[in-house]
Amino acid sequence: MRKIIVLTGLVLGVVWCLPLSSYATPTIVNDFAFIENRPADDIFGVTGLRLQLDVNATDSGGSGALTGPGAKTQATSSNGSFPFAQPVTLPFNSFFGLFGVEFTSNLLLSGGVADFSKVTGTYNFTVTNTSAQSTSDTSHNLDKPELIPIPTGLHTSDLSTTPVFSFTDPNPTPGIAGLVRRYDFFVHDGITRNVLFDFSTSSGFFSTTPSFLIPSGLLLPGHPYFLRAQSVDVDTTETVSTLHPRLENRANEFLSFTPVPEPSSLLLLGSGLAALAGIAWRQCRRK
Repeated sequence: MRKIIVLTGLVLGVVWCLPLSSYATPTIVNDFAFIENRPADDIFGVTGLRLQLDVNATDSGGSGALTGPGAKTQATSSNGSFPFAQPVTLPFNSFFGLFGVEFTSNLLLSGGVADFSKVTGTYNFTVTNTSAQSTSDTSHNLDKPELIPIPTGLHTSDLSTTPVFSFTDPNPTPGIAGLVRRYDFFVHDGITRNVLFDFSTSSGFFSTTPSFLIPSGLLLPGHPYFLRAQSVDVDTTETVSTLHPRLENRANEFLSFTPVPEPSSLLLLGSGLAALAGIAWRQCRRK
């Protein structure tokens, strides 16, 4: 009996000594399956009509537990006519990390809108960490695919660090019942292309108009950025869910933007330079 107690204690001791990450399983924050229309001047070089699959996940072992050796994120389609090899591997998306660790696959629909019937349905996403622990989730039903036109007329109200960013939706009325058109915008760093701000993530909703005030404290004068306009279709027939956003279709366009210093900043700079010049002049006279 004593041997059994000792052996049990040793086993429990080993288990308790294991790192917490050994018990952690990945957590899926949200997942997306939607039709994406990308412009010819896409800053990532991802152009044309595509099926986009996205998963955002977290792990108590940190991002390395989801991106290190042995980790993988995959998706399978419920559609028997799915035109791509399955499971689809979703690579790590280093440009977007506002929800956690993001994995994205942009699958080109070579047949255009004729391929829509082959990619409708649900998608089962599985995230596996470096400890071979997995979690899965099934997406919303992608059943209302349509081609949203690329936004046009992208412009800012001025060149300040807090301009209003606006664009035009060439056809703001969805062609499928149950969809409503909404709008979003991102701010990308002009050098790294990382996403610095996402309106819908920050506010918790899409805008009903394609016009946005860029918040203060986000942009720096003289630094380059890309402002990303997005027209999106939301499926109102589905239940609202943060895990399964009802995004069905999306179109993008980009505007290169570099804010200039505010007039007040230039005035202060000029005053400072003038003061320094005055001090230097007085010191020269003393010599």
